[in-house]
Amino acid sequence: MIAFVRHAARLLLPALLLFSAAEAAAQTQAPLVYAGYGFSGDYANRAKLYPYSAELADEEEHKYFDRLLRERLAAHPRAAARLNLDQADPALDQNSVAFALAQESVEQQRMDGKYWIILTLHANILAFNKRTNSIVAAYPVRLRLARANPAPLSPAELKEWVRSAYAGSDPGANVFDLWLDRLATLKLRTGATRYLRVTNVAFTPEATAALAAEHLDVEALRNQLANTFEASVAEAAQISLVPNSVGEAIGKKMACRFADGAEIALTLPDAEFALTFTVRGFASKTLEKPAYFQDIFRVLGAVSLVQPDLNEVYLNENVYQTEIVTRPRNAQVELSTWPQYYKTLQLLMAGVAKAMNREDDHWLSENASRGLEAKPGFLKTNNIITDLK
Repeated sequence: MIAFVRHAARLLLPALLLFSAAEAAAQTQAPLVYAGYGFSGDYANRAKLYPYSAELADEEEHKYFDRLLRERLAAHPRAAARLNLDQADPALDQNSVAFALAQESVEQQRMDGKYWIILTLHANILAFNKRTNSIVAAYPVRLRLARANPAPLSPAELKEWVRSAYAGSDPGANVFDLWLDRLATLKLRTGATRYLRVTNVAFTPEATAALAAEHLDVEALRNQLANTFEASVAEAAQISLVPNSVGEAIGKKMACRFADGAEIALTLPDAEFALTFTVRGFASKTLEKPAYFQDIFRVLGAVSLVQPDLNEVYLNENVYQTEIVTRPRNAQVELSTWPQYYKTLQLLMAGVAKAMNREDDHWLSENASRGLEAKPGFLKTNNIITDLK
């Protein structure tokens, strides 16, 4: 079940549709019905994917985030002009919009006697049409904060830091403010007839074993990476994507329950092209130099783009990403392995997304297992992406 929330109840959705700038420019700015705050992904994984935000959302009888978002909205007149805070009129063809959290991550690393803590929140401006029971679009918003501390932050301290990312007065460090800034100029347009969809994120047995050694929930991570890959492709290519099928979307329907008790099944557009990503494995080694250490982290992956109805394969290539961390011998830097792998994996997905959108011989030489021999498949993908814009 995926729940949309009015007045800060729960919204769950494995989401991401991003319409092109050309499409956006053609849409009149009709009022959007406010639908509150919610989470993306399988509801069963909510506490694992968003542990701090999930706790905060339950405060004030599940109205905490709704109160904060409405308060921030009052300070954003341009965004406020885009929203109707009343109940939707069923007789009108109106789109609703919700804040949908897609990623929450906290990384703590010891470096030079201090701990560096990095917080990432990724959300979507999620638009849907209740009258036609269809998803319209979702636009990504990302917030990344960093701080240095003499000791690791406790869970309680981390929770308060996450709270500040929603409630703080600095608009550049408040994810609600970033969301509202984007909403102020948002234009929606329907009518696209061809779509791309992330249909799977898979792990080889070797990769699965590495995740098990880190005591990670493979299914939750699979869902999260599907959203990450979706976001990377949407941001790089500026095209419409059908929400990925790695999660609660079943076939062409997505069940939704509203706070007023109404239940609908949102209809998903047909996806003509299927995009998959496979994590093949992880590797690392450390080189010792006279004055420093070099830690080398590598993630191996594979990307495929097919047109199932025609049994046509456009892209099927192995790819990889390598990141090097230099640690001075006297700095007493301690690195946790999995955060480095995860960061490298995210960079690989972002690199693949950019190469899908635009030819990049340098990236192919450095990141495709077959080097420039992989160019024909990526050129075919470039053409498809151009056709979908």
